[in-house]
Amino acid sequence: MDISHITSQSLRSLLSLTEKKDELLQGIEEVHAEIIRTLKGGVVEIIKSQTATPRSASAAKTPVAVAPAKTVKAPKAKKRTMSAEGRARISAATKARWAARRAGKAAKAVVAPKAGKPAKAKKKSGLNPEGRAKLAANMKARWAARRAAKA
Repeated sequence: MDISHITSQSLRSLLSLTEKKDELLQGIEEVHAEIIRTLKGGVVEIIKSQTATPRSASAAKTPVAVAPAKTVKAPKAKKRTMSAEGRARISAATKARWAARRAGKAAKAVVAPKAGKPAKAKKKSGLNPEGRAKLAANMKARWAARRAAKA
């Protein structure tokens, strides 16, 4: 490799990149040390054994079983309970509402049905007898006109 064409500026940038790489490696080592300090128990020993130089090439390739880390469960939210006074207020309001509703229905009932037979609701027709007769006459006239057209 011919290095005669390398300028001083490219050497400075190479030196700068090397310094940045060293800073990053140092930061990684600090983070790794922090992780090891925070972990406890058998997990720490496993990590230390992995970071140490392996005894042989086959030892480096064999996976190491890692004990599952204990998870800290968030505290359960306290179950909300209603005071006896609050339940009593709701009950009283509901009873008052239903009593008013029953009183309104009783006032609307004009005629009480006969005992033993349920009252039938009368179906209300939209036509009076004169309108019905008029419609029937018009339909008969249309049918007569169709029969005449066919014949």
